[in-house]
Amino acid sequence: MKPRRIIKSVLHNFLGTYTSRYSDYNGYWLFGMWVRDVGELRIDLLCPSVETTTPPAVVAAIELAAHKFQEQMEKAGLSVLCAREAWLDVTRSRDLRLGLVNGRMSAGHTVRFVARVVLDCGKTYEHEVSVFVAPHNAEVERRSLAAPKRIP
Repeated sequence: MKPRRIIKSVLHNFLGTYTSRYSDYNGYWLFGMWVRDVGELRIDLLCPSVETTTPPAVVAAIELAAHKFQEQMEKAGLSVLCAREAWLDVTRSRDLRLGLVNGRMSAGHTVRFVARVVLDCGKTYEHEVSVFVAPHNAEVERRSLAAPKRIP
C-alpha cells in the first residue's frame, strides 16, 4: 500500500475509533460529558498536555486521542516518529439542534473533528468527521456494561 493511502487510512480509522461509542468516561460516551463546556479544543497527538484546571472528562479526551492515534499508526506499521506534527481540532457548533440519542430526541450540537498530520517529508494529510453530540443525560443514555464503577 502506498504511504499516502496508509496515512489516509490511519486518519480515517483514528477518527472512526475515537468518535465511536467505545470512547467512554465512567461508562458514558466521553463527548457528551464535556460538550457543554468546550467550544474548541486543539489536541497535540504527539505530545498531549493538559493544565491542572482542565476538567477530568476533557483530560480523558486528550489522553485517549493521543493513545488512539498512536495505536492506529502502529496498526498501519508506521512509527509516530515519521510525523513532524499531528493535531486534532475539535469544534462544537454554537447552534443547538435536535438529534437521536438511544431512540429519543435530544438537544445537542454538531461537533467537527479534524485530524491533521504533517509527515517528516513535509506532506500534510487531513481527515474530518462531524457527529451529533448531546450533553450527557443519564435518563436517556445507557451506561456501558463494561464500565468500571463511577470515578469521583
